[in-house]
Amino acid sequence: MNLAASISISLIVPIIFLFVLQTFDLLKTVKFRNNILTLIWGAAAYYLAAQINPLFVKLGLLEWDQVVRYVAPVVEELLKSLILIYLATRPEFNYVVDGALYGFGAGIGFAIIENVEYVQGNIAFAFITALARVFSTNLMHATSSGLVGTALAFNRGETNKRQGGFVILGGYLLAIFFHGAFNTMVNAGVFLPFAIGYGVFGVALIWYVIRRGMAAQKDWVGEKLGVQDRVTKEEARAVTGIDRIVETLILPFRERFGNEKVPLVKELMYKQAEIGIKRKLLDATPSPTKQKEVENIIQTLYKEMEELRRQIGLYPMMFVREVYLGQDINTWDKLGTRIAETGTGQRGGGLWDAATARIKQSKSQEDKS
Repeated sequence: MNLAASISISLIVPIIFLFVLQTFDLLKTVKFRNNILTLIWGAAAYYLAAQINPLFVKLGLLEWDQVVRYVAPVVEELLKSLILIYLATRPEFNYVVDGALYGFGAGIGFAIIENVEYVQGNIAFAFITALARVFSTNLMHATSSGLVGTALAFNRGETNKRQGGFVILGGYLLAIFFHGAFNTMVNAGVFLPFAIGYGVFGVALIWYVIRRGMAAQKDWVGEKLGVQDRVTKEEARAVTGIDRIVETLILPFRERFGNEKVPLVKELMYKQAEIGIKRKLLDATPSPTKQKEVENIIQTLYKEMEELRRQIGLYPMMFVREVYLGQDINTWDKLGTRIAETGTGQRGGGLWDAATARIKQSKSQEDKS
């Protein structure tokens, strides 16, 4: 019973960490299937590392303590990162948030298999071993892979590829150092709370990276969303402030139309956000083939966005654009004050501008009467 509980903790708690951290992906650009893929590859990377690391001892090249301190961090970070390199070349990959979370997933996948091995090898102290590892070693593996993923993601959006290459190298070196320092401390018998603190520090570091990446992505959205995507200025401003809008400012819509269409409005905002990010990434994509792949994704998102608008309906969309996105709300500090007009020059925006003008005119006549 003790062993079963210990293995359950070793498997479940790290995955909970991953999905809790994923809640910071406010623009919903990280794909669930890729999260699963990184977990699976992380587990596979552990088995590969378990074959490679002992070879240095068997061949008489190093002592096991030296392998743990110097070789394992390099081998394991390189193996874990293979899935991140693959994902970073895919057109659906976006920016730092994707890289950090996919890297975190690869590290967690690696760690949970390692947990089971350690727990089964130390049955007498299985429960304590499981608890100690999920809050220390697991978080270290997740953080180091997250750092590599972040570096690869930065290069994805960097127009200067030479600079991007230095960032990737720096990401690997930092991850290997972070990993090696932890292994050295643990081998030296460091006090357990210090090891846990080291792991928690790593999670805080990844959280900081994600927050910075989110700020950059919202700037991209505001910069790139526009005429060709049939997104009005009010909609673009709403998307860039989505962290405040999704739960707080969605309330007037829910009160007016109920819960049925709320998920559609949220999904519409997320798709608009991803279109803005993809248009920014086109600037950093030199390959015509890759550009075409990204353009195809944009077109697919555009079609899905039009379908969502149709499902939401004409009047609810008018409410979203005029009443919901046009209110003077004090908490809307990131969006600024009310946008007076959106300008009829936008393709697809003229219909909404005309409807907005008529609503305002009707309200004005009612006030006079």
